[in-house]
Amino acid sequence: MHSSRKKRVLLTAFLTFFVALFGFNSIAQATTYGMFADVASYQPDDVLFFKNLATNQVAGVVVKITEGSGSGAYVNPKAANQIASAQAAGLKVSLYHYARYNGASAAKAEADFFAGQAAKYGLGKDTVMVADVEDNSLSNPYGDTVTFQQELARLGYNNQVTYSMASWFWANKLPRNYPIWVANYGVDKPGVDNAAAWQYTSNYNGQSVDMSYDFSGIFTTGSNTGTTAPSTGDTATINYIPGYGIALWNGYGANRTYAGRTLLTGSKWKVLAQTYADGEYWYNLGGNQWIQGKYTYAPTGMDGVTTINSNGSSNSKAITIKYVPGYGIALWNGYGASRKYAGRTLANASSWAVYGEKYVDGEYWYNLGGDQWVEGQYTDSPNGLPAFQ
Repeated sequence: MHSSRKKRVLLTAFLTFFVALFGFNSIAQATTYGMFADVASYQPDDVLFFKNLATNQVAGVVVKITEGSGSGAYVNPKAANQIASAQAAGLKVSLYHYARYNGASAAKAEADFFAGQAAKYGLGKDTVMVADVEDNSLSNPYGDTVTFQQELARLGYNNQVTYSMASWFWANKLPRNYPIWVANYGVDKPGVDNAAAWQYTSNYNGQSVDMSYDFSGIFTTGSNTGTTAPSTGDTATINYIPGYGIALWNGYGANRTYAGRTLLTGSKWKVLAQTYADGEYWYNLGGNQWIQGKYTYAPTGMDGVTTINSNGSSNSKAITIKYVPGYGIALWNGYGASRKYAGRTLANASSWAVYGEKYVDGEYWYNLGGDQWVEGQYTDSPNGLPAFQ
C-alpha cells in the first residue's frame, strides 16, 4: 500500500488453489461492498479531488498522518487539508501510521506520536487507527506491533486495524488481535481468511490512488468498532463476512458433521464449553452443537469457559493465573529461552486446562493447547501439577 514516502506497487502471483468451504467471495461479489481510498502526500488535498472520489460506493478514505518517531519522525504536510477536504466531501475519515519501530520502546514512542498527531486534527478516539506494517527493516513486526497497539489502546484508541501485504499474513508476521486489511493485487480475492478489508489496486480509475473493498463496514459505515469486544464472558459473536454465516457442526475437529444450519455474522451465542482440537479452538453451544472459534471474535479461547478434553471428559488438569489483580500474563508460543510472544495475555484469576508440562531453565511451563504455553511461576501451581507426575 504505502512505501516509505514512495508509492509501492504490490504484485503477487495468481492464486491457483481452490476456494475451501466458506472461502472468500470473488471480486465480482466484492463489488457489492463499500469502498474506500487511502492517500498520502502524493495525492491532492483539495475538496474537488475528494468529491470526485466520493460515490455511492466509495464512502471512506484513510489518510497517512505519521511515520516513525523521534529523529526519524515524519508528518504528512497535507494531512490536515486532506482530512478537512475528505470530511467536506462526505467521506468517513480514518488515519494510518507507517511503522518504523524496532523494539518495544520505539513501538510505544511511535504510538504516542501517532495518537498525539491525531488529536491535533480534532478527531475523536473512536477514529479508526491503522498500523501500516510492511517495511522490510522491521526486525520483530509481530511483537512490536502488539506493543504499538497496546499503547494506542492505553491512550484510548481501541478502534484499530492492522494493514500489510498478504504475504506477511501468510507468514504469520503480524498479530490478528484487531481486524486486518490485506493488500493483494492482480487476484480475484484477498487470499487471507477473515480479512476485514482488501486493497485490490493502486491505480483506481487511472488516478494513482489505492482503492479497497470494505467487507466489514469499518472504513465506510462504522458498523464495526474494530475491537474484540463483541465476544465477552461466555458469549461468542460470529465474525465472518457481512450477510453470510458459518456452519454449525455436530461434533468438532476431523470427525464433525454438518448440522444443517448456519449462524449469521454478528449473531451472539452462549458458549457452554470449549475444547482444542486439530490446531484450533471449538465452542459448544449446547448438546453436540459446535462452532469453530476462528470465526468468532475470540479465536484463541475464552476466559471463564469450561475446557474439556478431546474425549469429552472434564479436564481435571487445570491452572489458575496468579498475578496482579487487573493485569495478565503473557501467552507464549514455545517455552524457555526460545519462546515468542503469542500476542495475547491471560487475565489474573482466569482458569485454563493444561495439556502438558515442561521443566525448563529452572521453572515449570504449562501447555494450554497447540504451541501455547505459560510460565508456572505465575499460576497457582508453580511447582508442577501432580497429575503429570
